Amino acid sequence: MKIDDRVSTYMALLHSAAVKPQPQPVGKSAPAPKAIAEAPPAAVELSSTAVQLADDEARRERLNVIRQQLAEGSYNISGKDVADKILNVLKG
Repeated sequence: MKIDDRVSTYMALLHSAAVKPQPQPVGKSAPAPKAIAEAPPAAVELSSTAVQLADDEARRERLNVIRQQLAEGSYNISGKDVADKILNVLKG
């Protein structure tokens, strides 16, 4: 199971200024929900690697097998492997 990219992206988002809440002066209230609803949607760009992976037929077939195993309840992954992968990504 590949989680490197997801964890790396998450960690990058945590450290970016766009995610950090901006301090508000005392006495100011949060913006009205209407103002938030009118904000333009964020643009998403796919990397060339993501586009290649989306077109990879063999990968798509492996994912379909895993999805079927998940639905049947027969897909098992070692918790130790997941924890090791997460720790390696967080260590850098």
